[in-house]
Amino acid sequence: MKELSPRAKIFWQWSIILAFSALAWAVVYALGILQPKSEVRRVQFRAEASGGVVIVTLRAGDVVIAEPLTTNSPWSKTVSLPRGTEVYLTAANPTQTGFVLCEIKLDNAPWKSARTTAPKDGAACAGIVP
Repeated sequence: MKELSPRAKIFWQWSIILAFSALAWAVVYALGILQPKSEVRRVQFRAEASGGVVIVTLRAGDVVIAEPLTTNSPWSKTVSLPRGTEVYLTAANPTQTGFVLCEIKLDNAPWKSARTTAPKDGAACAGIVP
């Protein structure tokens, strides 16, 4: 077998490096690693209490329920919020029996949750939208 000239060795070394580089970029592109992240997230708030009624307060950017809202359980609200928005959800059980639960999901994935049982009658979930 004939030995390769130095020039041919360099050619093949660079060819292999370029082939691996192209493969690496193809994998990175296929996985979406370099795509910019969306600046807006879909945020779902949920509150539930045993007894069929739940009391809710919510602060999420421009969406505010400052005065406690008494509503049917389970209660939910979905909004689109920019990254960096502070969110705060409280849920209370007016019957003060059983359980009370609050949950926040980001883009349909669980993010924050809290659950408590009587005699405690409230739960709170809060965070900054990543």
